Amino acid sequence: MVLPQNWEPVLRRSVLVCLLTIAAGTLGFMITEGWGPWQSLYFTLVTLTTVGYGDYGVSVAGKAFSVFIMLVGIGTISYCLSQIVQYATSRSLHSEACMIRQASLMNNHYIVCGMGQTGLRVARKLVGEGHDLVVIDSDEEHIKQLRADGFVALHGDAASDHVLLFAGIERAKGLAAVTSCDSSNAMICLGASAQNPDLHIIARAECDSAVDKLRRAGATNVINPSRYSGDGIVESLVRPEISHLLYGGSTDSLRFAEYKLNELKLEHTSSLRELLESHPRLVLIGTRDDDGEVEMRPDLEQALDTNSTIIFAGTIEQLNQFGSSVRNAA
Repeated sequence: MVLPQNWEPVLRRSVLVCLLTIAAGTLGFMITEGWGPWQSLYFTLVTLTTVGYGDYGVSVAGKAFSVFIMLVGIGTISYCLSQIVQYATSRSLHSEACMIRQASLMNNHYIVCGMGQTGLRVARKLVGEGHDLVVIDSDEEHIKQLRADGFVALHGDAASDHVLLFAGIERAKGLAAVTSCDSSNAMICLGASAQNPDLHIIARAECDSAVDKLRRAGATNVINPSRYSGDGIVESLVRPEISHLLYGGSTDSLRFAEYKLNELKLEHTSSLRELLESHPRLVLIGTRDDDGEVEMRPDLEQALDTNSTIIFAGTIEQLNQFGSSVRNAA
C-alpha cells in the first residue's frame, strides 16, 4: 500500500506500522489456525481491540500467537495511535505558533480585540491604511476565517495577560477593545494598560453608563457605536453636503491625520509656514503639545516644536503623499 506523499513522515510511519501489525496478525492466524483471510483479519482486530474472543476454538499455537499479538501488537498499535493524536494536536497548534511568531516581529502595531462586525471593520480599515495589525477573538471559526483572509489572528481571551503578550502588547502603538460586552472590554483595558501604560486604547461601550468605567479601566477614549451612528444620521439629515464630505467613503472624502514632529524629516523646515508651503493642498487644523492641549489654527510663524503633534485635513491621497515624503524610514 502506498500512502499519500503529502502526509507528514510521523503520520505515514504510524499508519504504516498499524497496517503492518494488522497484516502480520492476519497472516499469523491464517498459518496457525488455517483460517481464511477474512476470519483471520476479524480475529486479529478482536485481539488488538481487546474485545474478547467468545467461544472461539483456538489451537495451542494460535493461543501462543495471540499472546504475542496481545503483548506486542496492542502496545505497538497504542503507541502509533498516540503518535497520530499528537500529530493532529500539533497541527492545530502549528497555525497558532505561526501567528505568535509573526506578531513577535511587529513593532508600533495595532491590536484589535473582538472580531464582530465592528472589529472586522476596524481591522480592515487599519490594514487598508497600511498598518501592521494583530487581531484577537475567542471564536475559533472566526479565527480560521481571519487567517484565511490574511490577518495575523490569535485565538483566545483578549483579557488574558499571556494572550496580550503574544500579541506584542508591550510594543504596540494602540489597542481597540471592541467586543460586544462592556465588562469584557473593561477587563481588556485593565490588562492592556497594566502591561503598557503608554498604550493608546480605544474601547467600545454598549451603554452610556459604561463610559466612565471604561475610562477608569484605562481606555484613552470610549466610543458608543449607537450614539456615534445616531449622530452621523443626524448630520446626514441636517447637513448632507458636509456629511458627504466627511463620511462619503470615496477617495475625495475629507480625512484627518496627526503626525508627531519628532517622527518626521524636517531638517530644512523651521516653521509651520515653511511646512505648509511645501504641501499647500493640506489644511492645518491645529497642534497638540505634550500635555495634550490642542491649539486650533496656530501662528504659522512659530518655530516647530519636535515634541508637538500637528493635525492636518486633506484627502487620503494628499495625506499619503505628505506622510511618504516627510516620515522617517526608521
